[in-house]
Amino acid sequence: MENLENEDRFMIYNVAGKSIMVEAKLGEEFDFIRSEKECGERLELHGVIKVVPPQEYRKVLKATLNENEEFQVIETLNPIPLIFEGTVNGEKVKLPAETVQNLAKRFVRNFLDL
Repeated sequence: MENLENEDRFMIYNVAGKSIMVEAKLGEEFDFIRSEKECGERLELHGVIKVVPPQEYRKVLKATLNENEEFQVIETLNPIPLIFEGTVNGEKVKLPAETVQNLAKRFVRNFLDL
């Protein structure tokens, strides 16, 4: 598994149907608040991004895909089992996450065919 302690930007998928980039440290609690004007609806996240066992990650990923098929593209996520665990607008959630660096690599690999 790659060196994650220096990562400080993560994508969290299916946050009220959106993909959200957050600045956070792995394993440390954070808050993320965006207004309705910024996001189309008010978003308040509180929680932690963490590495989980692969089985838990697959369960979270499957639940996300079952809830919102628009996120089928994230089936190609790098196999680092990262999730966001916390609340979105007060509702407890577990959502798939990835580093922004891995997002960029995945984009180049899958969409630019380089």
